[in-house]
Amino acid sequence: MEVSDFRTSIDVEAGRLEKIEEYAEKYNMDISDVINTVLDKYSKILVKNPVCNNTLTKYLERGTNYKSVHIRFSIIAKRKLKDIANLYCYSLSYMLFLAMEFFEEFMDGVKVFVRPCFHAAFVHHFFGFPYFINSWGMNFYEGKPHPSG
Repeated sequence: MEVSDFRTSIDVEAGRLEKIEEYAEKYNMDISDVINTVLDKYSKILVKNPVCNNTLTKYLERGTNYKSVHIRFSIIAKRKLKDIANLYCYSLSYMLFLAMEFFEEFMDGVKVFVRPCFHAAFVHHFFGFPYFINSWGMNFYEGKPHPSG
């Protein structure tokens, strides 16, 4: 774990959490890395297909069983996901809930999470105007190697 990692908790539907845990155990991955991979791939789809969502998200009131999971994000992943979550009025928990519909597709062949080193994306014609989501971060040499992706 990097010193700059951001830690938080996220609510995950119990059945879907089991799927994440099984995948993490099978490929000797950290649960955070599996969740990061799913959110990263789903966020890339969202950025390419912007739609305004001005409604309150009440998915937790459906009566399903949720568990709170402590996860970590790189600071760059956190900034990227926060930008996208704000754009769509989603919580990270809701974004993961939606992304889990594509779990098998997203995780096909993934055995390690590659940490992002920067992010910038253009969203065109959002509310009729070009929109820019920007979240930059760069690794600098500090006497130890930094992973990049």
